[in-house]
Amino acid sequence: MRRRGFLAGAGATLATRGAHAESYAPPAATLARAAIPVGDPSGLKMLDETGAARPLAAWAGRVVVLNFWGPWCLPCRREMPSLSRLAASVDPGRIAVLPLAFDWRGPVWVQRFYRETEIANLPVLMGEGGNLVATMGLEDLPSTAVVDRQGRHAYTVSGEAQWDDAATIVWLRGLAG
Repeated sequence: MRRRGFLAGAGATLATRGAHAESYAPPAATLARAAIPVGDPSGLKMLDETGAARPLAAWAGRVVVLNFWGPWCLPCRREMPSLSRLAASVDPGRIAVLPLAFDWRGPVWVQRFYRETEIANLPVLMGEGGNLVATMGLEDLPSTAVVDRQGRHAYTVSGEAQWDDAATIVWLRGLAG
């Protein structure tokens, strides 16, 4: 990710501190666009809170909602509770919800955000901006890649979205077969 993009996002977040934690966002199903060409996200590097590598292949055979976010990004923060509710409402054997955080301060800030918002069902995963751009061609946060059961980046949702609405859940369940 370009440093400028991160800095602009951090500045916007600081300027809007005190804003409501959640706001209306369009349903993800209405924002989803086919990834053209369909991409291979297998090179995406993810580390868990202990620093251990977590390859995307660990969720093979499932639809993966792979959300790219930062704890310093206000739209990202507003979106996270709906991702948590999505994870609670789907079969984790068929659909995995993976938020991949980008924060130079480390996983402690993700854990802090999860505690503050009472999110207990999402993993702490950390990414690196340059790897995200090189692997997925994405640099704006929040963005979400929907990875199909064959491990291909099939859809992209750019910007803040609502993930736990009925239309999005039906769409994701349809992709999961």
